[in-house]
Amino acid sequence: MEKLNVFIRFLNEEKLLGQLVVDDANILFKYSEQYLNTGSNISPFKLVFNNDIQRGPVVPFKGLHGVFSDALPDAWGQLLMRKHLNKKGIALETLNMLEYLSYVGENGLGSLIYRPSNNSNDIDYTSVNLDHINTNVNEVLKGEGSEIIDQLFAKDGSPGGARPKIYVRYNEVKDTLVYGGTHYLDGYDDWIIKFASTVDANEIANIEMAYHYMALDAGLEMSQCKLFIGQSGKTYFGTKRFDRIGNSRLHMISAAGLLHDDYERSQLDYGTLLQAGGELGGNADIYEQILRQAAFNVFAHNRDDHSKNFAFLMNASGQWKFAPSYDLTFSSSSQGQHSTTCAGNGTNPGTKELLELAEHFSIKKAKAIIEKVKDTVSNWNDYAEKAEVSKNMREPINKVIRSIIS
Repeated sequence: MEKLNVFIRFLNEEKLLGQLVVDDANILFKYSEQYLNTGSNISPFKLVFNNDIQRGPVVPFKGLHGVFSDALPDAWGQLLMRKHLNKKGIALETLNMLEYLSYVGENGLGSLIYRPSNNSNDIDYTSVNLDHINTNVNEVLKGEGSEIIDQLFAKDGSPGGARPKIYVRYNEVKDTLVYGGTHYLDGYDDWIIKFASTVDANEIANIEMAYHYMALDAGLEMSQCKLFIGQSGKTYFGTKRFDRIGNSRLHMISAAGLLHDDYERSQLDYGTLLQAGGELGGNADIYEQILRQAAFNVFAHNRDDHSKNFAFLMNASGQWKFAPSYDLTFSSSSQGQHSTTCAGNGTNPGTKELLELAEHFSIKKAKAIIEKVKDTVSNWNDYAEKAEVSKNMREPINKVIRSIIS
């Protein structure tokens, strides 16, 4: 594949955003005239909003601009895609970046769509058996064959992130789950449900739910979350997609895609994130939201705070805002420190570093924000009990949190 059309959809109407072209070792992008006349820049820091042909950087996204690289699957999605392609006799390594995107098709996060698509999107809206999927996910993770690899790939696309997950539709009134799709289904909202990886604690879903309760009380904006219960009694963490609102979509770009930061070797600091938020949105609410997120990650020991775990949203009018928080849980990065540094400190940041950032960006409510988050996180046991985290899991987390906030 040497050419790929990129469309953008906010409501029912799709517009041709532009075209990606492979030219030797380069990947080129050019906005369409139609979109230049009616739309807004989807990546203000790395794309120029004109009709120039723009070459993607070789690093960190293999020739793609970050806004398009965001659509590519991470660990779980890559594994699923590899197994799906192997069954067809195709090696994942033989695909170029445009062919990779063609398998995303309409199933990516946000409002971007890639055509021609190699994903058929044939959805029959069958009900979801979470325990059955969990069994098959475990088989895939162990390297064993799975009877539903092709179904998982076709119905779920390739969701980002390290942990296995699926796209579903959920009807809260009927309390029913069906497989997702790209078209609106009356009465159903778009959700993501996660499954444990091989290195996750048995109660990872309950722990993440406790962090959700705690984050809300700390003042963070989050999408609706819920513990789904399988027939076996096993719990699965689910979250409502904030890039889908009924039949409409929002454009989404991660901090990694926006700033061309390699999230696996992130160079991001919360100061850089605040600077980017200010330039995009230019209001006090964005500064406060990012500072509150930073404080929560620091005090709650969420050290997997890499640049793909922050995002910005753009609506059809071109207005930007900081996305609701997501992937909040007790975690340690592979380096044993925060993936995103706080005023240069990734090892043991605290109130001092948070106040330094707040002073630099003139965040007037900083002290109140930081103290509110700190006080809330100190009550971890209450939220853990609410989410039915066992005492054996609560206490080690509580010990770590206490050592941070003391």
